[in-house]
Amino acid sequence: MNSRRLLIYCTLLVFLWITIVFAVDSQQTTQTDTNLEPDWLNPFYADRPDWDPYAPDQESDYIPDRPSWDPYAPGYAEPQLTSLNPLLLDLTIGDDVLNPNQLYFQSGGLLATMGSVNLGEPYTLWLYVANWGPFALYDKGRLIISQDFLSPGWYKVDRYAEILQTHLYQFNSKWWSNNVTVMVRSAGYPTTYSLVGRVVDQYGNGIPGTRVKISGSGGGSFSTNADSRGYYGLNVPSGEYTVTAELTGYRFNQASARVWVGTVSVAGKVVGYPIGWSGLGPQTSYQGNLGLLEGTVTDRSGKTIPGAVVSIDGLGTVPTDYQGNYRTGLIPGWYTVDAKAPGYTFQPATVQVRANQATRLDFRGRTMLVLGGLR
Repeated sequence: MNSRRLLIYCTLLVFLWITIVFAVDSQQTTQTDTNLEPDWLNPFYADRPDWDPYAPDQESDYIPDRPSWDPYAPGYAEPQLTSLNPLLLDLTIGDDVLNPNQLYFQSGGLLATMGSVNLGEPYTLWLYVANWGPFALYDKGRLIISQDFLSPGWYKVDRYAEILQTHLYQFNSKWWSNNVTVMVRSAGYPTTYSLVGRVVDQYGNGIPGTRVKISGSGGGSFSTNADSRGYYGLNVPSGEYTVTAELTGYRFNQASARVWVGTVSVAGKVVGYPIGWSGLGPQTSYQGNLGLLEGTVTDRSGKTIPGAVVSIDGLGTVPTDYQGNYRTGLIPGWYTVDAKAPGYTFQPATVQVRANQATRLDFRGRTMLVLGGLR
């Protein structure tokens, strides 16, 4: 009888031990399943940035139905991949990357894996894709460009520091590339407002005391004054805006801006010209104290490119004639000059124009293949 009771007790103890072990194991499994790390490289499941006014709570499902001015919405200023080898532009790789897929940030003539750029300025990413097949470029887990098929080779992507944040880029083409960090610096803009900008003259110097006028695409108008260096800032709701300025003795162009509450967004520079300034235009002779800027736009073989557009400091453009030549009169000073033509890429140049003198600046373009980004 005692043996039988002992057997029953042992059986009950074994059953109780199995029940406890199963319960503990189930609890651990449940805790693991509910504490999964977010998929940072999936644009639909990664947490939205804090500054996104339409960011969901962490527990809610993200629905990709974003306003048209959202920086990652399809169809708005979609970045493009341009097939181009940076080594042909005399750029130097400064950081060793062991990955087959390589990603760099251009800092001057150097390609690096991290760097900084001023708010409101353009910058360039360079990518070496090692494999054939699908391609995707991400910024902090948000999809920037995706293509169903991409061939191996060098590519570049032009970006714009539109908001004050730090970028973390990485791309995937069969294998992941290295990470590239790009920090956006305030560069003198006030950082306590949702929208900042600057009013400058034709030489890039700030114009103090201008009255800045801001109009929203959905209605609403705002105004403020530029400080002693031409900077301004104010808080406005999220949306798209047109910006201009007023000051006696000047005429101003218009600039555009997109604003997200929770971060600092920058508007394009508003440029003011003294009333009576002739601006750009073909000149056949020197007028007053103007200087003459002229040159020829060609391809690498030296063949001229008629109809190319030469832009000068954002002040205006001059087309090339049927022989690829351009000519314009300018007030003496330093200018940044660039050229554009379909199917070609050019290196911008800085040149000094002197009074009553002719300055020559030629451009030689490289052919390029542009691949449209698909989402």
